[in-house]
Amino acid sequence: MSHRSIFYGWWVVAAFSVSTFLSTGIRHAVGPFLKPIVADLNIDRASFSLVIALSLLLYGVFMPIAGVLLDRFSVRLVTSVGTLVLIVSLVMTAMVRNVWEFAAVYGVLVPLGLAGTGPVIASGVVARWFNRRRGTALSVLGSASMTGMSLLVPAVTWLIINAGWRLAYVAIAVGIMFLVLPLCLFVFRDSPESIGLAADGIAVRPDAPPVARERVGAGEAVASLAFWQLAGSFFTCGFSMALLSAHGVPMLTDHGYSPMFASWALGVLGGSSIGFTVMLGALSDRFGRRPVLAAIYAGRILIFAGFFLIRDNPMAILIVAVLGGITMAGTGSMTSALTADIYGRFSVSSVFGLIFLVHQTGSALGSWLAGALFESTGGYGAAYAVACVLLGGAAFVALNIDKGARRIWRAATVPVAD
Repeated sequence: MSHRSIFYGWWVVAAFSVSTFLSTGIRHAVGPFLKPIVADLNIDRASFSLVIALSLLLYGVFMPIAGVLLDRFSVRLVTSVGTLVLIVSLVMTAMVRNVWEFAAVYGVLVPLGLAGTGPVIASGVVARWFNRRRGTALSVLGSASMTGMSLLVPAVTWLIINAGWRLAYVAIAVGIMFLVLPLCLFVFRDSPESIGLAADGIAVRPDAPPVARERVGAGEAVASLAFWQLAGSFFTCGFSMALLSAHGVPMLTDHGYSPMFASWALGVLGGSSIGFTVMLGALSDRFGRRPVLAAIYAGRILIFAGFFLIRDNPMAILIVAVLGGITMAGTGSMTSALTADIYGRFSVSSVFGLIFLVHQTGSALGSWLAGALFESTGGYGAAYAVACVLLGGAAFVALNIDKGARRIWRAATVPVAD
């Protein structure tokens, strides 16, 4: 494999991009399901939001566990099992009859499957394959995430309108079975060292010393300031994105837009971020990740304000969606890249798993709070105001992530033979 014209790490990136496309797309495509499930199961938006919050929170809880499993078992095993659980749980979701079954299946089983196919696993493995172009490689994953948002939201809306929400979930499960499972079994590899290479495809000399594992334990990472700066800003990412994915479509339909237009608005938002994500990754490799991450959070304030305040003007909403792509892009890739920079490329799966737990705590809070505030106030204004305040704080924190923290993994690195 060392003689391939294309570094095998890019095939790993491409394969994980497909799984991340579907995994992240499923999470962001929950909004179109809100009204049909609420009507079918005879529940209110607060109850639906509570189930989504449970799912998002457990998704975060399962992520560090998936990261630990990735350190102990092969990526093929972890992702294959996670994919099978996801397929079964989505089919079971299509069969629920009441809110309790919905909570048990979508709230518990779906996040368990998503954890085995989600961004912590993908970022943890991809970060091992690259050093010099890590930001670019991880940004390609971020681009796949936003592609999932841009394509699956309108696709799911179309499926729901034409076949119903239950068959929509079955169709998604079938797609995962045929697209993701073969990649888990035949393409994924744990690290360049597993095929006789070093990061970035550099050939390993026969007389080279054992590879130094750039690894920091999760406990040591949690004791550092940089961890809480990364996790705190990423909490805001989770809060704001869950608010948009779970309540963006119903909010726009409440404002008089059609369901298909609302879903396409979010689709355009995700689609416009695809190119920006890769561009931001290249910029971060050249100029640093902190200013890029801070700019993303600050810019998202304007986009959220536009989505909420603009009424009866579809063209203006689409313009906001197009411009908003740059603010949706890169938070996950920048955070995971900084995690690798600070704690080492073999630490991403475990450390970023904990950071992602904080992110999902924000997601759960954003989803639940928006539903609760809607029921108490009759609108989403208060939830969007909270999101904008948190985004301002995240921008400040991201710009000041401990710049001396890179010494952490260097001090902890020990040579370990494969």
